[in-house]
Amino acid sequence: MKNLLKLKANITAVMLFTFITFFSCNVEEETEPENEVGLDTEEITLIPKTLATIQLTNDVEVVFKTEKDGVVFEATGNVNNFDGLGTLENESILNRFLILTQENVPVPQDLIDIEENQELKSEALKRGAIKQHTTKLNSELVLSYTKAPANSNHCSGTPGYYNTDASGQFYRTYKNYLAGGAGTTIYSSWKNNGNKCKAVKLWLSNCSTSKTLKARTYYKNVFGNYKHLNTINISPNTSRFWSKTYVSRRYRKTSVAATGQAGHRFGGYLLFTNY
Repeated sequence: MKNLLKLKANITAVMLFTFITFFSCNVEEETEPENEVGLDTEEITLIPKTLATIQLTNDVEVVFKTEKDGVVFEATGNVNNFDGLGTLENESILNRFLILTQENVPVPQDLIDIEENQELKSEALKRGAIKQHTTKLNSELVLSYTKAPANSNHCSGTPGYYNTDASGQFYRTYKNYLAGGAGTTIYSSWKNNGNKCKAVKLWLSNCSTSKTLKARTYYKNVFGNYKHLNTINISPNTSRFWSKTYVSRRYRKTSVAATGQAGHRFGGYLLFTNY
């Protein structure tokens, strides 16, 4: 009888311990640690590499590349013959690749992975996927396709800038403006009712014939500090369109400065989008 009572007591103790342990674990799992509340981390880490280089017929070179936090598209040409990307500016990075290349050219997998439009992803997969193109591709894109307002408008006239907050984006347009001057640093959070953005675009003309223009991008970390991500160097007498689609949305800022003496001017725009 004593052994039976002892056995029952042991079973009860084990059951009680199991119940307490199970309940405690559930409570712990449902409670979010204080130091992780509001944590905004990148969901994916990509492997940096050049995905493709394309030569356009107007001596403009286009580069697609992967960085650890997103995918970059940049097009660079002389200020006198590169007047912008025209309608390509409003396309996603994947669609720019599809438009710029022949239908038999396979698509870098990272461009497919970063795309949110499922129809575009399906269209790209029909071509087949590839890690990267190691040789330069040629494009039959003609100059008229990339026509936009002449760059002379960027570098002449009364200096100034203005903001635009519309259609899910916020940007500042510059004309003949002093690099590093007041107003050359802007924030994605300036958009009315704006949260965090996922894409940044820079379309800039360096009006100098001797000084390098420097555009810098930043993101806001969990401690509320802006950390430097990229420096985009634009050579003298050069225009560059640079855009990046990130793997997650964050608060961001951009700035434009110059090297060398004061008085260095530029034109174009800095844009935050995909909020």
